[in-house]
Amino acid sequence: MNLGIFLSPGESINSMKKTGQDARFVELYLKNYAKSFDKIYIFSYEDENPKLPKNILIVPNKTSLPRLLYALLLPIINKESIEKCDVIRGFGLASSISALFVKTPFVLNWAYDYISAVRIDKKFWYIPLYHLLEKIAFLKAKKVFIATNEKFKKIKGKKFIYLPNGVDINLFKRKKGMGSGAVFVGRFEKQKNLFFLIEAVSKLPKKLRAITFVGHGSQKEQLKRYAIEKGIELKIMSPVSNLELPKLLQNFSILTLSSHFEGSPKILLEAMALGLVPIATNFSTAKEIIKNGHNGYIIPYNINTYSKQLEFLLTNKTQISRISQNAQKSIVQDFDLGNLIAKEINILKEAAKS
Repeated sequence: MNLGIFLSPGESINSMKKTGQDARFVELYLKNYAKSFDKIYIFSYEDENPKLPKNILIVPNKTSLPRLLYALLLPIINKESIEKCDVIRGFGLASSISALFVKTPFVLNWAYDYISAVRIDKKFWYIPLYHLLEKIAFLKAKKVFIATNEKFKKIKGKKFIYLPNGVDINLFKRKKGMGSGAVFVGRFEKQKNLFFLIEAVSKLPKKLRAITFVGHGSQKEQLKRYAIEKGIELKIMSPVSNLELPKLLQNFSILTLSSHFEGSPKILLEAMALGLVPIATNFSTAKEIIKNGHNGYIIPYNINTYSKQLEFLLTNKTQISRISQNAQKSIVQDFDLGNLIAKEINILKEAAKS
């Protein structure tokens, strides 16, 4: 049985390297798929040839077409490879564009609220397009993996399956004592609400006014200037690969997450697996992972309240140790990626036979 993989328009193994996500995709998904399928065809948006297991084949984009047009024409341009696939796994809602004219069973994952994302960025013209794309994708797909309970409860039908993001609990396993200090990992974009976070840190006692941001994004220079203005020590680090992330995270004790909204954030799961204590704003899906006061904290969108909780954890080792242990246990129990991928592979094989 052969598996096809549709990526979101513009994506490739090479583009994933820029955000450090290539290792996660290859090591955790592709290598597990490779054990369960005879061949895997990845339909890339670049003319690339990365080193992969022998039964994983890249179908490169050798055209100069705009990415959305190529996404639409992909099944025609790569008809021969498509016909060799028994089932196709789409990564992200936009991957469904390539499935519109494909007869092969198609399974995709719905990762987060795309419409909320464009609302925050005030790209309102995208809203009807995402509404339409979601409806078409859900009609076209044999199965849809839904990453959040919030979304899962709003939709009906046997094709929808709750399947949250997960963590490689062997990779994200603490190998040294508790680190210290607060860290944010992610994109420096409006959705992440990082000026709020800098403001909260600025209200800490002077000796605690420090935080590390790991990532990149359009707001980088603005954030650096704002940190100087607010008198805090902001250290900015470039993204690291998923394989290097555990070593980096273990230097800290607290993960900060001040987002306006999230889906099922992988960084939250990964940090908690390592025993970092999360302090998250109360975006709607936070409670699906964090049990407030047990394995982390959910704080209202109030700078003073957020700052006080951050100060409490930075100065209370006994409390942070207790919450840290609970965080680790909850991830092992509910978000073991090995179990989740095994479930996914079984569903993909069932879809291929239907």
